[in-house]
Amino acid sequence: MQVEITSTIHVSNYCCLPVKCQFCGFAAGTSPEGYFQNFSRLSEDVKKAAVSIEKSGIRRVSLSAGYGNFPLVLKALETVKEYTNLKVLINVGGDLNKQRIKTLKSAGVDTICCNLETVNKELFRKLKPSDSFEQRLKVCFWIKEEGIELSSGILLGIGETEKDREEHIKLLKKVEAEEIPLMRFQPYKGTPLENKQPPSISTLISLIEKVKVEINPKRITIPFPTIDYQHLVEVIKAGATNIATVIPEDYPFIVKGVAKPEVGILEKILPLLSSANIKTNVKTREADVKL
Repeated sequence: MQVEITSTIHVSNYCCLPVKCQFCGFAAGTSPEGYFQNFSRLSEDVKKAAVSIEKSGIRRVSLSAGYGNFPLVLKALETVKEYTNLKVLINVGGDLNKQRIKTLKSAGVDTICCNLETVNKELFRKLKPSDSFEQRLKVCFWIKEEGIELSSGILLGIGETEKDREEHIKLLKKVEAEEIPLMRFQPYKGTPLENKQPPSISTLISLIEKVKVEINPKRITIPFPTIDYQHLVEVIKAGATNIATVIPEDYPFIVKGVAKPEVGILEKILPLLSSANIKTNVKTREADVKL
């Protein structure tokens, strides 16, 4: 058994949506436990973070930002590709069009993520009033039209029904998503959903097993902190193949998780997996780091 480890660089927490998503603790001003203050990573900061990630042995990174940051994210992609050999996933949600996707392809993007969160359109409008389900779905199809690997996932426990989850799995199979993040909702202090209880680990495991059987995608991704160290081995044995939002101990910046503040620390994760005889794709040497 081998799992992939994906790190992260949060390029900017600025979001131009007039009403922020009800569960978001990432965008500026949404949660006192999150970043709260606006920030943007310029090229030199992106370079420092990417080099730190690659030196740790991690081979893949996610570059993420809120709506309204496409030029900054594009520059971050170009910087990572210039100074490292990391595979790159871009996540700016539905803030894409056909031309932007073509531009990312030309810049060497490996994967583009556009999470739908839920296929229950009434629930989507309630929790994401300034966003568009229809636009996000179009983005998923546009990504596939360009021959780029698509990542699109399910936010579990935000009020959807079991039937909603089943319909979501069918849709992800239809759009042929190669990577499916399964994200267990965690409440962020100060947000409208701060008092909502997260779903159980058993509910997450059941969803992992269903996705594996019904789609069996290239990656089933479980990001920190929607999972914790205690249940990490359990979700991998259930079928998860990629653990995301993981940073090395010497990462040069503070990182706050999208679901809650904590993120995964590589040096804590590797011993846990090793003790369970689970191998990773993390390199043990730095020979491939570009100078």
